[in-house]
Amino acid sequence: MTPDCARPLIRLARAPAQAAAIVIGLMLPLSLWAQNNNPGEARTLDWEPIDNLPAALQDRQCVQCEGRYIDPLADVKTTEPPKEAHINADANSTEMRDEEVILIGGVEAVQGYRHLSADKAVIDREQASATLTGNVTLREPGVLLQGESAKIYSKTEEATVYAGQFVFHEDHMRGTADMLQRDTDGLIHIHNGSFTYCAPEENDWSIRAKTMELDLEEGLGTAHGARVHIGEVPVFYTPWLRFPLDDRRRTGLLWPDFGNDSSGGLDIAAPIYFNLAPNYDAIYAPRYIEERGLNHELQLRYLNPLIGHWTVGGAYMSKDDKYKDEVPEQRSDDRWLGVVKQNGLFQQRWRSRVDYSKASDVDYMRDLETSSLDAQRRTSLLQLASLDYLGDNWLLNMNAQQFQSLADDINDDYKKLPQFTGQYRGRGTPFELEPVFLGQFSNFDSDEDRVTGQRVYADAGLTYPMLWTYGFLSPTVKYRQLEYDLSDGRFFTDNSPTAGSALINIDGGLVFERPLSFAGNKLLQTLEPRLYYLYSEYDKQTDQPDFDSAELTFNYNQLFRETRFSGHDRLDDANQVSVGLTSNFIDAESGHRLFSASVGQIFYFRDRKVRLLPFEPPLDESGSEIAGQMTFSPNKHLNMRSSLVWDPYSGDMNSGHIQTAYTTDNGSIFNIGYSYRRPLTTIITQPVTEEANISGYFPLDNNWSVFASMNYSVEANTSVEDMVGVEYDNCCWTVRLLHLRYYDNVSDRIPDFNHPNLEREHSTQIQIVLKGMGGFGDRITNIMEDMIRGYDEREY
Repeated sequence: MTPDCARPLIRLARAPAQAAAIVIGLMLPLSLWAQNNNPGEARTLDWEPIDNLPAALQDRQCVQCEGRYIDPLADVKTTEPPKEAHINADANSTEMRDEEVILIGGVEAVQGYRHLSADKAVIDREQASATLTGNVTLREPGVLLQGESAKIYSKTEEATVYAGQFVFHEDHMRGTADMLQRDTDGLIHIHNGSFTYCAPEENDWSIRAKTMELDLEEGLGTAHGARVHIGEVPVFYTPWLRFPLDDRRRTGLLWPDFGNDSSGGLDIAAPIYFNLAPNYDAIYAPRYIEERGLNHELQLRYLNPLIGHWTVGGAYMSKDDKYKDEVPEQRSDDRWLGVVKQNGLFQQRWRSRVDYSKASDVDYMRDLETSSLDAQRRTSLLQLASLDYLGDNWLLNMNAQQFQSLADDINDDYKKLPQFTGQYRGRGTPFELEPVFLGQFSNFDSDEDRVTGQRVYADAGLTYPMLWTYGFLSPTVKYRQLEYDLSDGRFFTDNSPTAGSALINIDGGLVFERPLSFAGNKLLQTLEPRLYYLYSEYDKQTDQPDFDSAELTFNYNQLFRETRFSGHDRLDDANQVSVGLTSNFIDAESGHRLFSASVGQIFYFRDRKVRLLPFEPPLDESGSEIAGQMTFSPNKHLNMRSSLVWDPYSGDMNSGHIQTAYTTDNGSIFNIGYSYRRPLTTIITQPVTEEANISGYFPLDNNWSVFASMNYSVEANTSVEDMVGVEYDNCCWTVRLLHLRYYDNVSDRIPDFNHPNLEREHSTQIQIVLKGMGGFGDRITNIMEDMIRGYDEREY
């Protein structure tokens, strides 16, 4: 045999060149499918062991699979169609026999980004066909096809490859087939084939079928007589299976969802996806709950550039068997939920939002929304429609809002039907006088026997912001007016009460900086004192209702607000000054803030007479609690946040919170936190709450991980909710097992552990994911993201 450096380069004549083009031109459709029941050497499938790879390519997938596919044509340009490129062919020897051109030994052909190689090629010019034998390889960027032999016809574009195997490099997919055929319509037919996303020589799972059809243009595959194998053991059979070949959405069955909990027993859902059009689709999921019955769940999605993104859905269960035993006979045991959501932005000016949910009964979310603890503990369902106009200087809003109470004894929310708001949005340009204006009309209604009516609120004034490199000063003056038109109320003597109050605030601060170094790092420290003076007139408001106002929770940010109430039912009186001090430590090179701490207090110059409850006594303290907050983030792994409120007059710590999160490069997550709250709303005395929380996700090695979470009540000396689970994750598949315990209580409230009917609920969930094909058990992902701060499901 002639050495490679001395091998003759064969330039084919016109007819052989045409035949070579036949071979090259059909490589793309053929090379889009193959897999290996008997993989052989991994290197022949472009697989490189991890030891041969640079660190930059050793991502998590590579580590788990102990290698990765390396495409030798990954950097080849694909801008020029191969049919427009010249054909270069090379072989050890060539001969002509009548209408045949025979290439023997090390046959290679290149046309643009398409490559072919074989031990022998026989080109029949009369039939416009090519027969390839011995170590046949067809390749282009992202695709590799190998076989023992191949037959290609150029006139009909038919082709057959025998004993073939394939690789999709980017998709991490490989497969095999006894025979692959391309018909005249461009469809690929696979006989006795299989495919998997496992690494070469690892066949933890595979999907095998007697026949498969691949529509490469549509990106869709169909298998007949398909079997899911775990190793060599078939575990699932379906006479028909449709699967995607790319990321385009496809109509078909989604993986089922399994679970088991104490509120309903065995819980199985089998969703079906309908790709109705490029801009709308649907998911229908029949869900069987052992102790309740069949729940029909539906979600429709629609996208339109004019009216935005819409989601309409819900669920219906006819005759909930378990609920029937818990409710009076006169109440229906049918359960249902309706949901409408919309978000839209038209011409960057009009913004719309709809968020409407309604349930058949107050227990629906607790009983049937078992994939999320937050959903189960809702006390109400929002019913909102909102429209905004975003002008250059004006923000106009119209909304209608009400709530469906999910607690038999809680229905405090008024309906806003409707509410109109107009606000002037200043540019905040330094050293320019700027107007301030906010106007709002609200119509409040209620299903309860209590006062209702309309409220008009407006404030108008001027502000003059000043800004320098060393600080800022911003004085504001405005007048606030409040008017009502009330229905007859038992506790109100005036149906048209009014109130007005002038307000002045002056906000100013300085910024001092100094460079310093610590542990060899260059830092910049800032010291930022801030003063905020607030004066607002007192006007008697004892004959005004409370439609949507509440006392704001005191914290550091409250030092620099112009009101101590939310909503617009109270015009608070004030003559006070807030003093705050902030210090930051900043990395001088990256600009990253490593540490920040703030502390401050309000000093009152007179009693505050305006109260949320009209006849409560004035607040006569000379100063507020001392509020502080701190953040510490020295690197990308550690983050700590803390806040506290301390009363220097009583010596009590009224609230405190600290939360620390630590992550590592291998995916470990560790969270620990503590919170303490002594409610001081001055309206009603509530019990002290003291809680600790801890959660984490810990890889034990490249495959095994454990995860857990606990919210612990210090007062009750018991866990309010806890979760523990284990995960096995390798190159081919992932399995998670989770067990959850929780009390059926309202969100953000500690259960009454002395209540005789309080019971701890239990839920066990399993999730199995076949890499590249999806899997069942998505509820586990939702629970883990709810309970482990910072956890995000990996795509691979």
